[in-house]
Amino acid sequence: MKLPITYANDIPIHAFRWTPHRELEPLHCHTSLEIGCCVSGRGFFYFGDKRYPVRPGDVFLVNNEELHIAQSDRLDPSAYIFLNFNPHWLLGEEEALLLPFAYRSDRFENRIPAESPLAAQLAVFIRRLYEELQDKREGYRSMAKSLLLELCVTLLRHYTSGVTDTEWRRRTASIRKLRPALSLLEEKFREPIELKEVAETLGVTPSRASHLLQEELGRGFRDILLQLRLNEAKRLLISTERSVADVCFESGFQSVASFYRLFKTDTGQSPLEYRSAKFSLHAIVENAT
Repeated sequence: MKLPITYANDIPIHAFRWTPHRELEPLHCHTSLEIGCCVSGRGFFYFGDKRYPVRPGDVFLVNNEELHIAQSDRLDPSAYIFLNFNPHWLLGEEEALLLPFAYRSDRFENRIPAESPLAAQLAVFIRRLYEELQDKREGYRSMAKSLLLELCVTLLRHYTSGVTDTEWRRRTASIRKLRPALSLLEEKFREPIELKEVAETLGVTPSRASHLLQEELGRGFRDILLQLRLNEAKRLLISTERSVADVCFESGFQSVASFYRLFKTDTGQSPLEYRSAKFSLHAIVENAT
């Protein structure tokens, strides 16, 4: 089951506290990258066939393809702070920052143990980022982005310290090759763009372009295009007074009915419900900053 992620802020970063159920739930994955830090209690964290015991201070990395779920101990329930963030945003900053998440599940240790210096460093970033997004003090957007970038650079330096130059070049090149395609999607997502245009930008066949997007970003062409359009629709709903129909077409959707359906699937709310729920908070933040 792949779960969509709704970003509660107007930046593609979401931070929240969560206590897993005591009963083991179905595994899932989602469209975002994820980092979780256990802040209290005990339990287990499952990644496919892997099972990690959990204790306070443990940090877990989750990419946007691996099936996973956490479970609380019956007597001492665990609690986490989780960060979700859009991999496409990281790619726009520096493609190498995605490398720690470009792992093969069967060869990767998702848990960074609490006793490691790296876990302690990451825990500080995670807590601070969570506090920034909760408090929404002046400049919180810039601070949240800065903290996430510093966190990801810390991960990058840790995981590439033992990588050979050849492997580093191979990994970086595979991510870098997608940048023209993603730039095209960002420029033309409001238009009826087709996969063949992306393929032409990459100099490959449409089937190869589809494979590259799925392999490197964990999402296909349609999923990436849909997320860009939904993000634009959310921005317009909050920041303008345009009608829902105008927001629909200006965001690149071709049908109001399908826009309503896809928007509610993504957010759990209709466009008007989303605007109503977000408007007051948006106004408060804008007045404060």
